Amino acid sequence: MAAVTELCFLLFALINNIHAEELITIKKEGHSYTFHLPKEASSCLISRFVGEEKLVLWNTSDLWSHNSTVPEDLKQRLSVVSRKNSSSYIIHNLTHSDSGLYQEQCWTDGKVTYERNSSVIICSSVNQKDYITLTSEESRDVPCSGAADNLDFLWLKRDFTYEQEIWKKVFGDNTTSVMDEDGGRYQVAKNSSALRVFNPTTTVITEFTCLVMNQQQCVSSERAELNLKIETIYGSVGETAVLPCTVTDLSDDQPPRWMINKNELNNRTNQAVPSVDQNYSLVFSSLTLNHTGLYLCKTSLRVKKYFLVVCPKFGPPAVELFSEGEEVSLQCKDLKNGEWLFWFIKSNQTEGRIVTIYTSQTMSRVSIGSEWSLVISNVSLKDTGEYWCAVFNQNRRCVPSVKTVLMYRDPFGIHSTFYTVRCSVLSGLLVMLCVVVVAVNQRSRRGEQLSAQTHS
Repeated sequence: MAAVTELCFLLFALINNIHAEELITIKKEGHSYTFHLPKEASSCLISRFVGEEKLVLWNTSDLWSHNSTVPEDLKQRLSVVSRKNSSSYIIHNLTHSDSGLYQEQCWTDGKVTYERNSSVIICSSVNQKDYITLTSEESRDVPCSGAADNLDFLWLKRDFTYEQEIWKKVFGDNTTSVMDEDGGRYQVAKNSSALRVFNPTTTVITEFTCLVMNQQQCVSSERAELNLKIETIYGSVGETAVLPCTVTDLSDDQPPRWMINKNELNNRTNQAVPSVDQNYSLVFSSLTLNHTGLYLCKTSLRVKKYFLVVCPKFGPPAVELFSEGEEVSLQCKDLKNGEWLFWFIKSNQTEGRIVTIYTSQTMSRVSIGSEWSLVISNVSLKDTGEYWCAVFNQNRRCVPSVKTVLMYRDPFGIHSTFYTVRCSVLSGLLVMLCVVVVAVNQRSRRGEQLSAQTHS
């Protein structure tokens, strides 16, 4: 596979010069590209660099100058969409030849008040996003599936400080060092086209794309987003709950905002809307079944995700006894079509907190058995606690289910075989003692009666 540095040379030659901090936009061939200029500017120029030549596409003071040097085939694909107090400038039906470095400059009262350089890369195909699930303590290779032996590749990272889809970071072919930044550590994997991600921060929004290049043309763009960890919070109807917002980013001008299922929280209807306190935590004063859902606290760069599970209050729990080393199977209700469940635990190992089984680091011996039972192998004292499964119907509402208390069977305790046998023996001896006492008592009474008759 050719070195990525050679790819960079070809690509940079195509679009004049890309610096690591310049913005990169990826578009599919045949789609359009839109320039959004500031409303307050009095005049602007939108230009494209072709080699050393600067080609002016639009001069907002004189949109369609008769002296324009724009090629006719490109001019036919240019348009302006005017709205109140603003206009959008669009290149339609993009081709590979539209790849290049573009410059936007605006003036107000004779002074440059806005300037941006962005590199636009046109690819034959832009594939759908792939979601990569990672935990905070592992590394994983994000594949670039379109790369082949005769094609080059280049990894980019999306810059979420911009509302538009902008790619900013360029990862080169450096197999001896890694790039560190907020959100994790990254390195192009040795002897492959994959991007190795180390110890990702689970609240930073992170998205990558791999450009597959054939000489000077982009063949495909392979996109991947790191799935951020979702923390599951359990509550019962009528209880209070607090979801902390731990992603406050001081670089943001706006405070974090809460969303539910990707919709603004204040747009919810037919249920009590929770309040946001001074620390931006989401506070539920009295939980209802309708509060179940995915909640997100977002800034422009970070997001904290919670799945709030609200269930009816459970009745008296069942009791399951165990001895150390045994295998225990805890049963859940039979699931119907469309139903699904979470298994929860509350124990000393979780400091009395209710957590999902898959997030408990002490439950490595747990698996899901037949009929959704929870199987714990080589059970020990650490496994004691309360277990229950929250079953959800097709409407994503929790329905009542079984709750079980897992208790240790002490070899000499009240639930042990020894205790049972001992109680049986003692009960038998007690009965025998009672019989003897009654017999002695009756014999004494007969003796007293005979003695009384003799004296009379």
